[in-house]
Amino acid sequence: MTTWQIETRSVYADGRPFEDFGVFEIVTGRVHYSIDPADDRNAGIVDLQHAPRDGGGWVRYSGDYTVVAPRDQPARKLLIDVPNRGRRLAFSILNRARPDDLLHDPCAPGDGFLFRRGFALASIGWQWDVAAGLRLDAPEVLEDGKPVEGDVVCRVQPGSDRTFVSFGQLGEVTYPPADPSKPGARLFVRDDDNAPLVEIDRCRWRFARERDGRVEPSDRFIHLAEGFEKGRIYTLVYRARGARVTGCGLLALRDAAESLRDGAGPFATASPAVVAFGASQTGRVLRHLLHLGLNSDSTGKGVFDGVHIHIAGGQRGDFNHRFAQPSSAGVPAAGQRFPFSGTTVRDPLSGATGGLYDDLAHTPKVVITNTSFEYWRGDAALTHVSPDGAYDVEPHPSERNYLFAGTHHVNGVLPPTNTFAVTGEKARYPFNVVDHSALVRAAFANLDAWVSDGVSPPDSQVPTLRDGTLVERGVVLAKFALIDGFQGLDADRLGGLATLDLGRRVNDGVCAFPAVEGLPYARLVSDVDDSLNERAGIRLPEVALAIGCHTGWNPRHPDHGAPELPAIFVGFSLFGHQWATPDDIESHARECVNALVDGGFVLAEDRERVVDRCLRVHATVLAIDEDSP
Repeated sequence: MTTWQIETRSVYADGRPFEDFGVFEIVTGRVHYSIDPADDRNAGIVDLQHAPRDGGGWVRYSGDYTVVAPRDQPARKLLIDVPNRGRRLAFSILNRARPDDLLHDPCAPGDGFLFRRGFALASIGWQWDVAAGLRLDAPEVLEDGKPVEGDVVCRVQPGSDRTFVSFGQLGEVTYPPADPSKPGARLFVRDDDNAPLVEIDRCRWRFARERDGRVEPSDRFIHLAEGFEKGRIYTLVYRARGARVTGCGLLALRDAAESLRDGAGPFATASPAVVAFGASQTGRVLRHLLHLGLNSDSTGKGVFDGVHIHIAGGQRGDFNHRFAQPSSAGVPAAGQRFPFSGTTVRDPLSGATGGLYDDLAHTPKVVITNTSFEYWRGDAALTHVSPDGAYDVEPHPSERNYLFAGTHHVNGVLPPTNTFAVTGEKARYPFNVVDHSALVRAAFANLDAWVSDGVSPPDSQVPTLRDGTLVERGVVLAKFALIDGFQGLDADRLGGLATLDLGRRVNDGVCAFPAVEGLPYARLVSDVDDSLNERAGIRLPEVALAIGCHTGWNPRHPDHGAPELPAIFVGFSLFGHQWATPDDIESHARECVNALVDGGFVLAEDRERVVDRCLRVHATVLAIDEDSP
């Protein structure tokens, strides 16, 4: 049972009409969930049986929501926006709301892309450990009426030499140690993700920080006597108390979607089609939701008709095990295990057989979009190649899969810089400038047409073994090594997914940390052409016309240590005379974009924007050439 509490209701976007759908309203509030832990649909949620229950035997919890929908007529369809660490995504990624506008209004309409297409947009809080934005109050795990204890694992790679570091995972510390003074905690160090873990003696470190020249106890920082070294990778394992039923976040997404679809939400109108969108962390959330088979409603019908999974690679994540940390990234745990592809395959490394959609009674239409970064991270290729990299996996009939060639996780950055504005951390080379937002919008529009009208999207566009475009990372790095003065990555030190031993209780959702890593899964990427741009995938004009060289990887800056390892989230763009383009660049760019429009990879409404962006990148090349000695 799902009920909706309205806290605010107002006209959206100052009453601006969105084509035939008129004026919209925005509603915010709390959604209250009542879950039957005995329902077979919920059987895959770890520790649900240990959550507190009311007098009727139900598990209750609640979360934040925002819904934007037409005021005077029913929405034509519904989009469930899965917030990333509390932040709504669809307004920026799909509606292209400007960052400055989002600072003042996190639901700024942008160009109204979704609303012009007849969508109601519901952002549903699912993550319990976020400090700001949309969140969920997940129930606590209790055994014999007491909070449970268990192990927590954290990964830290400092960007400078320092005596103490926070062990929060892309945010605040999720689970403070139960007793920081206890000796059972363990700290390990290694130089890269392929190296063995070396334990640091417990007497050399403690849960503490320095303040005003004094070392004081802390449950948010760890202090090392000889100091943490920049670029090295530290793994912390400690005992915590008070786990939450993290998987209730997945149930919240399913149940909120079902309720809104059936007209039980704040607008009391049913929706004929439901689509979900998630990016990065929340793309992995959607992969996890599908893997658990969470697409059936209380009457046995399907909930999601379509799912767009953006920049998630081949992983799931920390979304459904005891002491899971939803914001964790890159730490081997239960969500980094086989299966990876939608199609059912055998894993010759572990001996298991499975596919991501095996437990779905209702398989939605699925569109997967990845940048080059997710391939270079070591896992995106596993969505379409066998776990050992021996053969291309036959595409699942309900799935399309696209590589955005020569792009990176955080999207294109202009003017060129190698520095993150918020943190000040740097990569070795200027960040990738290629803007892939038009490709995301077209992929989403194709999913919409597939769900609403039965129009099949363009065929998948990914690197393959059969056409020779899918290769080991070292093959590509060897080509970059031929550039005079270029400092690349060490192929032997690049991480990726591997078989994992997480202890005898892992299938119950209780993990033993640190994971024992076994054989590596295939870690393959697109090969590059003579301009060092990727051969496979959808190629925007900056890539197709070789206006610079654009990658999904970028070495860490030497100032931050480990310069042979990749910086997180970013690729680079390099410009030079060897990649000079003709004077009539605009006509070539327009020809390239027209072909993308004809192929269904760019929307006609975005045609001029993509051309203009290409011209801006070309102007950047000319400016760099003029400034060169």
